[in-house]
Amino acid sequence: MDKKTIQTPELSATLLHNKNKKGSRMKKSLVLWLVLASTVVYAGKKKEHRHHEAHVHGGATLSVAFDQLKGKVEFKAASEGVLGFEHEAKSEKDKKKLSDTIAKFEASISSMIKFDDSAGCVFSKEKIEMLTEKENHDEKEKDREEHKGEHSDFVASFAIDCKKEIKGTKVTFDFAPFKGLKDIDVTLLVDDLQKSIEVKRKPVTIDLK
Repeated sequence: MDKKTIQTPELSATLLHNKNKKGSRMKKSLVLWLVLASTVVYAGKKKEHRHHEAHVHGGATLSVAFDQLKGKVEFKAASEGVLGFEHEAKSEKDKKKLSDTIAKFEASISSMIKFDDSAGCVFSKEKIEMLTEKENHDEKEKDREEHKGEHSDFVASFAIDCKKEIKGTKVTFDFAPFKGLKDIDVTLLVDDLQKSIEVKRKPVTIDLK
């Protein structure tokens, strides 16, 4: 005799609850990443606005977002504070400096954003690059300046995979390897926890609770 599953009101309610719970989790993850994206875009626009008014050297924005064991890092700074120059790297000397700095940034990221060792977090590079923006001066200014000004940003993004959730632990931000970075605006999202801090010359440790 074939057995048929009879959906009692209690079973139907349980299935609906599990479905809603799963959907809620997916929505939460989506919202988390959308907030991170919005934060990065807003920070980029804010930075761009300051960029055109007066290019801020030594300034940077950092966004770190987590959904349980997986995280995302987005970093952006005026190239001067990281590389020591803003023009496009054309000479062999500048190309080597850019290459060495990219390698140094990748090697230093786990110490610049330091999670508890017990969490077992591993960083994976997604991109590190220099984005150059050439600004042509107005025709009326050619009598005073005959060159083109160049502004550029040093940007990086990483994925993070942890063995344990970082919520309830601590994270330390320390950008000492790059002396030119003087003021870093940090936005931190860990599930439903959100914090904004400013990191300057000294390390800053934050409780994730």
